[in-house]
Amino acid sequence: MWSRGGLRFRLGVVAFVGFIACSVFIGLVVGGRIDPGEREALVFPFAALSFLGAAVSGALAMIVVSSDIRALGSMERTIRTLTTRGQMPSIPMLGGPESRALGQSLADFTSVFYQDLDSLEREHARLEAVLDSMTDGVVIVESEDTVSLVNRAAGELLDVTPRLEGSVSLANGLRDIDLVELIQESSRDRSASRLFTIDATNREVHGVVVPLGRRDDRQRLVLLRDLTKLRQAENIRRDFVANVSHELRTPVTVLRAMVETLEAGAVDDPQTRADFLRRIVVETDRLGQIITELLDLARIESGMADLALEKVDLNMVVGSTAERLRPQAVRNDLQLEIAQFPEHLPVEADTDRMGRVVMSLVHNAIKFTSPGGTISVIVERLDQDAVVRVVDTGQGLDPGERERVFERFYKADASRSGSGSGLGLAIARHTVRQHGGRIWVESPGRGHGSTFVLTLPLHAAHDQEKSS
Repeated sequence: MWSRGGLRFRLGVVAFVGFIACSVFIGLVVGGRIDPGEREALVFPFAALSFLGAAVSGALAMIVVSSDIRALGSMERTIRTLTTRGQMPSIPMLGGPESRALGQSLADFTSVFYQDLDSLEREHARLEAVLDSMTDGVVIVESEDTVSLVNRAAGELLDVTPRLEGSVSLANGLRDIDLVELIQESSRDRSASRLFTIDATNREVHGVVVPLGRRDDRQRLVLLRDLTKLRQAENIRRDFVANVSHELRTPVTVLRAMVETLEAGAVDDPQTRADFLRRIVVETDRLGQIITELLDLARIESGMADLALEKVDLNMVVGSTAERLRPQAVRNDLQLEIAQFPEHLPVEADTDRMGRVVMSLVHNAIKFTSPGGTISVIVERLDQDAVVRVVDTGQGLDPGERERVFERFYKADASRSGSGSGLGLAIARHTVRQHGGRIWVESPGRGHGSTFVLTLPLHAAHDQEKSS
């Protein structure tokens, strides 16, 4: 503690020198060697000398401890900078052994402090990234029934602003009465869960509230899982099963009735027999079409449908396919117009499968266009793509139907469904995507017709020939 060169040692030396000086002065004043008559005259010089000695002692003391004062001031500034995040400060090693030891301890503490702070910031950033990437909504409710965290998924589900800090009341932070009631139903020892629909976004969610933190806290963790798409998929599956069952049952029922009629004696009537046999063939073809479409879609979605790609002129594929459906258009009192591109449009495609896509689009237009309407099949070029447009003056589509019309097994409604399984457009979309193209539908709305558009990339060699 009193090591040589230390602050206490140096201050002790200064104090000892001052003590010796005072002792000498007192000895001279009270000693008998000075003539009593002269002592009064020497009082002022001795007093001035004492003050000067005190000043010199104070100056020596300041000089002795000045480096330690500077070191302490530097440490104070360093400690203040720790309250603000910045570059780790450098701590100078000034002063005596005590100041240098204190400085080294502060430097070690600062190094550990910044390492821990960096680690906390990395963990915080990682937690933010995890919360932001989660598809399930996460909400943290504090013991005061305030919301302190809402991740991105929860913000989208609830239509509120995500937050990772601060707090706000349940009503202002969540803005859904069903969710607030679910949170209030939970307790320290009891979880709560419920299926409900969020009013702001019309999303169906499964909410779970579980206790969080220490037992004496009332923090709660809220997990929100969006079941909307799952419900939609379930509805599509249910509709498909019902639709396919109906489509399969109808021709089977008709076939059975006709067979029973023939067995009952109608087979002896040549005209009735011929009519029934023709109808049996029609219903059999209908069954075959449904089964073929189901198998095609299964192969395409499983990646087992290989394409027999070749360089073909899209004008030829579209033109020949559309012409095959002209008799059907005439029977339905529809005008079918085919406008081909004046130049060669080479694409790499499976002729048979691409022909089925065009047939599905044109057949769909014929089915949903009222008598007297017009269907236009247009082939054109747009930049590096060949484009096919099938435009009809039919019933049109609502915005919601435009988004779902290419879904598997989807039919807009019973009055528009007609015959078929609802697989044609789903197969068309998968086939076009296999060819590296795109397909979509445009419609101003019900009663204003529809335009189905598909694009395929032009064959690379065609552009090279054009440029040369």
